[in-house]
Amino acid sequence: MSFQSAITDMDAAKARAEDEKARRRLRIEHIQRLERVLDSVEHHNLQRDRQVPPDMWRQLAELEVVLPVPAPPALWQARNTARLHDALLDWEADLLDKVAPHRVAYDDTHDD
Repeated sequence: MSFQSAITDMDAAKARAEDEKARRRLRIEHIQRLERVLDSVEHHNLQRDRQVPPDMWRQLAELEVVLPVPAPPALWQARNTARLHDALLDWEADLLDKVAPHRVAYDDTHDD
């Protein structure tokens, strides 16, 4: 192997690592955005406020455009925050299956 080919290989490996780092950051951002909405819904539930605010519907519509997994139909049919919470958990599971498919090997991801 020549020095030039070693440099070329090293540059290609560096570019692949940067690309993977950017994709990882995007996956983390997607999960965090969904978790922020989920936290908001949980806060409403704890406050016994079962109404879904219009702003939350707007956030969910924006998320559906951004996330690589579509929202489950139950999300759009939810008429209170308790049902919305269930649908968001399903959406989060679908998203995690998409961005971290290796997680199915973990014991704590299986329903008993």
